[in-house]
Amino acid sequence: MARISGMPGIVLLVAAIGMALSLLSAGQASAALFTQCPPTGGDTGCGILITVNPDNTITITAASSPSQPPYESVEDTLIGVVNNSNSSVASIPLSSTTDIFGFDGDGICTVTPHAAGCPFPGATGYEGPGVSFSGINAAGTSGIVNFNPVIPPGGSTFFGLEEALTATDITPGPPSPGPVNGVPEPSSLLLISSGLVGLGGAGWRRARRK
Repeated sequence: MARISGMPGIVLLVAAIGMALSLLSAGQASAALFTQCPPTGGDTGCGILITVNPDNTITITAASSPSQPPYESVEDTLIGVVNNSNSSVASIPLSSTTDIFGFDGDGICTVTPHAAGCPFPGATGYEGPGVSFSGINAAGTSGIVNFNPVIPPGGSTFFGLEEALTATDITPGPPSPGPVNGVPEPSSLLLISSGLVGLGGAGWRRARRK
């Protein structure tokens, strides 16, 4: 085995270790970038990522390597949603102790750079592609994020929320499933079939009484 001796050898060894650690750190940072969001203002990816898991639970993760500042450099957060479940997602309710839905005009299309397709349809300017908001309470602390078209399994989209948020600032409710290519989810099909059976039974009883 080759031996490193003397001060020059030690300096070379330390430099090599430093370079390796630097490359490893860069690789981790790249892997942790939430690319479900395009570069928007001061952000290179999502500040917060909402993940719908295979069991339909939701995980909320803040970008950390690298962290993302408010996209407009003041106090608004770029949010991404990725659907890792086996069902489409039509909406997700969100709530907070702060006014995440208190939109004040500096939406995701008011900064440079911004996403292709800006401005997106919607009344607030914080909507991303296929995103709308409803059911917002008077304090702006809760509301529903709707997706049309629905987010299919493996799909994603993005939007903006108010305030410089951390993962613990957002509390999600259960995601609502939607149709896939116009075909209702199995739970919806069960409800429809149950209703049809009930209607058929009622018609049969009426026919017998005649």
